Amino acid sequence: MTGALTASDVTDPDVEDLRREVAQLREKLTTQPVIEQAKGMLMQTFGLDAGGAFDILRVLSQNGNVKLRSIAGEIVEAWTRDGPRADFDRASDLLVDLRERLRGNHPWHGADADG
Repeated sequence: MTGALTASDVTDPDVEDLRREVAQLREKLTTQPVIEQAKGMLMQTFGLDAGGAFDILRVLSQNGNVKLRSIAGEIVEAWTRDGPRADFDRASDLLVDLRERLRGNHPWHGADADG
């Protein structure tokens, strides 16, 4: 045996597992930039490290049952609207407003609101 796989070596579950893994990797490659951008904005504005910025995104995502990439996209969009750097107070207000919308006190308009 040469170590090469033949068609008979690959089962349907193997193919499905590979397809699922490829789909997950593609999604990560597409969403990672916006998540990293949002983390950077949070780090710069609030003086956080990467872990602290990610924790904010994660908590908002989990508490609102909204995909993390949607939270990140909302933050990036709002920060971009306000210029390259949102000031501390405006950034804080944005996060509080986002949290309130996720809690159901205000309508959520982001994509993937279903989590």
